[in-house]
Amino acid sequence: MLRNEDFSGELIRGDDTEMMFDDICFSVPVNAETAEDVISGIRRAAETDARPLFPEGLAERLTALGTACSPDDTEIMLREVRRRYRTILGKTCPKAVQNWIRGTTPGMTNRVNNYELCYALEMDFQQTACFFQKHFLTLPFNVKSREDAVFCYCLYHRKPYAAAADMLAKSADYVPQENAHTATSQILSVIVQTEDDAAFMRYLSAHCYGNRQQFQLARSIILREMEQLKETVRKNAPNMKGSPERMNSAAIAELFGYRYQSVLKEKHKPDLPKRFAESLPNDVTLGKIVNGGTASYELLRKTLMLLRFYNFYSAAPNTDRNTVVNNLLDFYEELNGTLISCGLAQIYVCHPFDCLLMYCANSYDPILTMHYVNEWNSDL
Repeated sequence: MLRNEDFSGELIRGDDTEMMFDDICFSVPVNAETAEDVISGIRRAAETDARPLFPEGLAERLTALGTACSPDDTEIMLREVRRRYRTILGKTCPKAVQNWIRGTTPGMTNRVNNYELCYALEMDFQQTACFFQKHFLTLPFNVKSREDAVFCYCLYHRKPYAAAADMLAKSADYVPQENAHTATSQILSVIVQTEDDAAFMRYLSAHCYGNRQQFQLARSIILREMEQLKETVRKNAPNMKGSPERMNSAAIAELFGYRYQSVLKEKHKPDLPKRFAESLPNDVTLGKIVNGGTASYELLRKTLMLLRFYNFYSAAPNTDRNTVVNNLLDFYEELNGTLISCGLAQIYVCHPFDCLLMYCANSYDPILTMHYVNEWNSDL
């Protein structure tokens, strides 16, 4: 049986990533009252935002396949990927994928594009899982999704791309189930133990879900963490009364620290990395999560991580350097386990959001440090 850690365990770190992890998480703790410290963290996250993670991964894979290239060799990569789509997949390379190679950030709205590229690059199950986490910055094989389930089945059982395309076409009219009555881990277990295509398709017809059902565990944890945060709000403002929406607004203000004054003067405030600032929760999107509405993968992941960060460090204050390290390790392990259990990508310091979150965790006052960071985000 496939184990969870087969594709979502601790990622193997390269030398650069290992050095970055050590520097961010185990260097001298950040002093939130020192502007230079906060600027340093934002600049470090900005460096990861500017890093061409996708071209790096693509160039490395193409070189391993015999087409030597660097992340800057756009035309070489375009030519070879187009050829591979024609010869291996029997189709034209989508414009979206070509734009990724030209420099746009890979999207996850149509995950079929991501899986097809991995097929074109002749990746196996494990290589696909690694590429998703390191270069698409998301977790693969969210098997409550019909498309993900098909590619999980085909890659795990070494089926050709034609089989995956055929299954996607035949299952296009499958009706998503209203209730997520089967756990993700159970669906995954059945997929890896099923070797008959017809049996898999029968199972898939009864176990595919829409957005609302795919991340039910993440939503339930967010609701629990929100209640914990609201308790903090009530303690700080015991006379606060009003609608649930007002309480959500107060919780957002507490989470992002709107009541704090920045340690930097306005003209010295650096821009936050785009991949940090986008898809952060606000009153409207938080309401969608709470009420079971459609919520993006990035919104769910960032909301869960921010809430757990706030609640963890509210209960685990840092008193000295040893406490900072011990709390950080506990937070890292706990949050990673939660993310993986929810079908969300584990912490990866080359992701700008994760980079800055862990930088704040390595602080004598992690919550205040994060408040200062968030105050500089004009999009909130």
